[in-house]
Amino acid sequence: MRKYLYLIAILILTATGCREKENENAGMDSGMFESNQVCLMVKGKLVYTFDEGKGQLAFNRTLKQFRAGNDDEMTTFFVLTCTNELPRTKGQEIRANLRWTENSIKSSNGLTFKVEKYEDNTGLVWLWNSADKTGAVVKILN
Repeated sequence: MRKYLYLIAILILTATGCREKENENAGMDSGMFESNQVCLMVKGKLVYTFDEGKGQLAFNRTLKQFRAGNDDEMTTFFVLTCTNELPRTKGQEIRANLRWTENSIKSSNGLTFKVEKYEDNTGLVWLWNSADKTGAVVKILN
């Protein structure tokens, strides 16, 4: 009987340890989280990084839309449009539609992002969808 109790205890401890590890991996990509540049990651792959010398940023409060693109006829860009509300605080969940270029124009609608970080002084907002490993650093322009 004691053998079974020990076995059950070991299984419980093992399962609990695995769950903690899963939660650790659910967070935003560390390189992206530490970045201070507007960028986009889709399915764990960095697909766009804003270059101030070669691009433009736009923000439309009414449309709840963030845009970033290069100056060469907008061949490389991403547009994130919030469907319910703008990000305002860390921990907030927002819904958004996303369009971007990656060899062609792609889109993903109805994504739920968690606000991982919000800097009021710079306007930068770090958004992350752990299910799709998709994230964006966007900027609220005044």
